[in-house]
Amino acid sequence: LSKEPTISLTSGFHHATYAQGGGFCTFNGLMIAAITLKTEGVEQVGILDLDMHYGNGTDNIIHNLDINYVDHYSFGKSHMRSQDAEAWLLTLPNIIKTTFARCNVILYQAGADPHINDPLGGVLTSDQMRERDRIVFQTAKDMGIPVAWNLAGGYQTPLRKVLDIHDATIEECIKVYL
Repeated sequence: LSKEPTISLTSGFHHATYAQGGGFCTFNGLMIAAITLKTEGVEQVGILDLDMHYGNGTDNIIHNLDINYVDHYSFGKSHMRSQDAEAWLLTLPNIIKTTFARCNVILYQAGADPHINDPLGGVLTSDQMRERDRIVFQTAKDMGIPVAWNLAGGYQTPLRKVLDIHDATIEECIKVYL
């Protein structure tokens, strides 16, 4: 595996379960990628799902297929509030280090919907979103774990607001790796 980050300009993925689609997700691309990586010799895959909503489909597939080679963290499972955002950001490096310590790759779902102005989210400011992304990329780089990431979530209008959040994720990735 390359130590350089990879981006997939796809979205969604984490609500589709073993037996059916869910939410805006027709299939679970995170788990398809994890299973494919395993068949290609990757021993342990991390899924860092920082979308606002719980990656229930990912957990469902892990459970239904009794998969032990995927470590999964879903931000949406924590039910965080905006007043908890700074404290959570301080713990994020440790979350990554402990959850993904044995992983050979991290699949990072970079949700735009945790943004404070998102109608289906609303806990992190623009600066906190940038800090979240910087922490993810820097911590993974420091650990020597490659990151493949995808866009996710984001329901603000006009769409440019969501694209600005995604642009910031790209900028933070570039700052860390280049």
